[in-house]
Amino acid sequence: MAWKQVLPFDVQKMGTRQGYCLMNCRLGFGIQSGTYKSAKDDMEAQKKEGTFHTDGLPSNVAVPVYFDTASKYEHVMVDDHTNFYSDGKYVSSLAGWTILGWGEKCDGVRVVEQVPDPAPQPQPTQGFLPAKGFWQRGDNDSRIGKMDSWLRATFPRYTRPCALGNYFGTCTESAVREFQRRVHLTPDGKVGKLTYEKMQQYGFKG
Repeated sequence: MAWKQVLPFDVQKMGTRQGYCLMNCRLGFGIQSGTYKSAKDDMEAQKKEGTFHTDGLPSNVAVPVYFDTASKYEHVMVDDHTNFYSDGKYVSSLAGWTILGWGEKCDGVRVVEQVPDPAPQPQPTQGFLPAKGFWQRGDNDSRIGKMDSWLRATFPRYTRPCALGNYFGTCTESAVREFQRRVHLTPDGKVGKLTYEKMQQYGFKG
């Protein structure tokens, strides 16, 4: 899963008042009114809601990050794409500060949300398939020869030696049909986009 920014963070708008870290972060996200009195209250509320995380910080969004400092009081900063800002200033070192976790919300308002990872795209079929979009019996091409050699080497039990060569004959068609049956495709004996993509999944580099 990935994270998407709901409210953008602007360090130029972040408050700088010492001792009011939650308010300062809230202003950086453009949140005008607060819900909680302190960073600790905000953190505890997020723990109850399930919006508090102790895993690695997301690198592609800005989020509030809660700390236990050397002075033993709770504090919140904003991590903006791996750059930390506290009370309007860039923080160059976190020495002596312990990260407790980070939140999807700031002062009760959502600033990031989880979105699904993009679905993997099938590999392009250009370069192997002919202009008509599929190979079938009767075709003759060196690309067919490459496919035949792969079928024979990968599936020798049902690809007979007579399938080898650049000609798409009955032996090649028989091997393709058996391959299609085994990968749950319609066994029409033609090598089109779906069959080619399945062959790629099994290691064909055509």
